[in-house]
Amino acid sequence: MKPMRDWGKLVIAGALLLGATRAFAAEEPPLPYTMKQGDILLTLARDYMTKEADYLVVQRLNRIADPRRIPVGTVLLIPPAILRTEPVTGQIASFRGAVTVNGKEVVVGTKVNEGMRVETGAGAFVTIRMPDASSVSLPSQSRILVTRLRRIALTGAIDDDFKLEAGRARMSVTPFKDPGSKFRVTTPLSVTAVRGTDFRVAFEGSEKAATEVVGGKVEVAPDVDKPITAIGRGFGVIATPTGVGDPIALLPAPQLAAVEKTANGATISAKPVDGAQKYRIALAADARFTEVLDEQLTDTTSASFTLPPTATFFIRLTAIDANGLEGLPGTFSLSGQLPASR
Repeated sequence: MKPMRDWGKLVIAGALLLGATRAFAAEEPPLPYTMKQGDILLTLARDYMTKEADYLVVQRLNRIADPRRIPVGTVLLIPPAILRTEPVTGQIASFRGAVTVNGKEVVVGTKVNEGMRVETGAGAFVTIRMPDASSVSLPSQSRILVTRLRRIALTGAIDDDFKLEAGRARMSVTPFKDPGSKFRVTTPLSVTAVRGTDFRVAFEGSEKAATEVVGGKVEVAPDVDKPITAIGRGFGVIATPTGVGDPIALLPAPQLAAVEKTANGATISAKPVDGAQKYRIALAADARFTEVLDEQLTDTTSASFTLPPTATFFIRLTAIDANGLEGLPGTFSLSGQLPASR
């Protein structure tokens, strides 16, 4: 599929998820802006565009006869390349273990800016919170580069871009208020774009990347100008050097079978799921799993954890299929005294 070139077609291509397969346009589609009381195109160009003369681009694109007299309520289409952007700052919301930003150890509140690299060591976890409350969580031995973290000055639209270089990441993206907002995650084998959803991306080697959708919808392509595949909740795809495969149904969420007290903590067991090759069992201090305490990947349905005898925590269970795709999560809470072993 060839990238669309004229603006009329790009407007149509700009809305996510209109079709199951199309291309991420190499040229970004224009962004809509509704003229408000007191707005004058020349003033907007001076205050919010890269050059004052950029008003001429908008005038030609929208076929405006008089740029000084545009009725209130008129929707203008503006190429994003001429809009001024402002950097925004994320921060470390929670972490455990050895976590670094640009090689330096973090504390809660450490700033995360465009161009920074966040990395977790063995047994470490971190959650990065964005100004719009979106979050990126990295488990053990993962690395992500913040390639773009900006907002468009005119509209307030979000423009976030991350590159997962190793390991896994889970993204919880706040639904966008502005249609021009973007949130993308790339690996060397894939590009995933969203507009408010909950999904995971994994890249653990040079030959395979995975995207798994827990909530909402995403679009995945092997590159920014290649045909894309739309994926809904409960599905995932595998990307290889040859391209992105067809969507695959994720395994259902496992049910909790038992929590049994041990000398140092507890053994947590899931009920078996048909088709599961492995299970991931994770513990957190909160239901959203922004404060992960520990997790284990196991070939069986059980894993043992070191815990205080009166721990309060949340359990998340997932099943992993033969493709390596991680299924939908089952989340359970446990408060107070751990149950005695039987």
